[in-house]
Amino acid sequence: MKLISKILVVIGTILMLFGFITFLQGSAFLGVGYPVNYFHAAISFLLLALCLELVWKSKKKE
Repeated sequence: MKLISKILVVIGTILMLFGFITFLQGSAFLGVGYPVNYFHAAISFLLLALCLELVWKSKKKE
């Protein structure tokens, strides 16, 4: 579960980087015209990673 969480964090970070590139470029990057779309997807991945970490830590305590 910890490995899956780390993979999700990497995916979220890459999506945030794509959003930043789109913002700086001022035009569509990979067919997505608005940087906020990348950030919305990144937040989903990062929240899922956070939830998995919390579940993993609660299971570890038991």
